[in-house]
Amino acid sequence: MSKPDDTPEMMQRREILRRAAWLLGGAISAPAALAVLQGCSAKDTPPPGSAKLEFLNAVEFPIVAEIAEIMIPKTDTSGAKDAGVPEFIDRVLAAVYPDDARQRFREGCGMFEADAKSMGNAFFDLEPAQRAAYVKQSLEAALASEKDPKPFILMVRELALLGYFTSKVGITENMEYVSVPTAFHGCVPLSQMKKPVYWE
Repeated sequence: MSKPDDTPEMMQRREILRRAAWLLGGAISAPAALAVLQGCSAKDTPPPGSAKLEFLNAVEFPIVAEIAEIMIPKTDTSGAKDAGVPEFIDRVLAAVYPDDARQRFREGCGMFEADAKSMGNAFFDLEPAQRAAYVKQSLEAALASEKDPKPFILMVRELALLGYFTSKVGITENMEYVSVPTAFHGCVPLSQMKKPVYWE
């Protein structure tokens, strides 16, 4: 009899955490890991105006959503907004993050916007290329400072990656995904093996 921790879903979530940690170049913070292991995942993008915010306010949410989309843009695969990443970030912050981390996130979001204004324009008044450059600059500065606990921009990056890779589009478009795994065959000649459908 398998243990609950050995279910395919749990093993997949552990693989998501492993991949995200590799992409982030380090360990995943405890609240973010807990959220994924408890089953939090990004859902498909809800219809405009239908999502009720649980932690972020109406000013913070668009900023976080835009940062996530800049970090995971829509190309030939879906972007962060398509995968419901901003809503995931909002839910996870409300559900599992401690008060001090939520406060740090909120203050960091305010500072992110204030710093943009101090350079001449509010974040959303910048041209798209300028917004992307500002996010990149903020991210590089945070990585160089090696602050602990993680500052706002690194918290967004971590949650954006986890949200994306727990979403349907993140898994099916960017990870090896087999909805119905093929049967296991032991020691048989390679010539007798059929290519799985997902190789085509």
